[in-house]
Amino acid sequence: MRKAFLLLVPALLLLVPGCYYDNEQELYPGSFCDTSAVTWSGTIQPLIQSSCAIPGCHVTGAQSPDLTTYALVKAAADNGQLRGVIIQGVPFFMPAPLGLPSCDRSKVEAWLNAGAPNN
Repeated sequence: MRKAFLLLVPALLLLVPGCYYDNEQELYPGSFCDTSAVTWSGTIQPLIQSSCAIPGCHVTGAQSPDLTTYALVKAAADNGQLRGVIIQGVPFFMPAPLGLPSCDRSKVEAWLNAGAPNN
């Protein structure tokens, strides 16, 4: 009986995993936000076009500021308007009523922190 037990213990220990590797993306899907490669053309422009520069909002002849071109968006970035309403919620978050999802806000912030380049 004792001999069987001594053989069983090492066999059971082989079943116990030695190391466990996970990463944040696998543990928390949807919570990972990559802001390392944010560009105007690939990230910010599509975001502005789908969330801000839509009919009746920040387009020519509608609400100010007009966000239909890079130059106009850059002007709003340089004077602090974008940071105010998108990142800080001053005087309120845009787009209304709740603002952008947090990952999109982080991407805009990364782009603004880089000087709002036209890349």
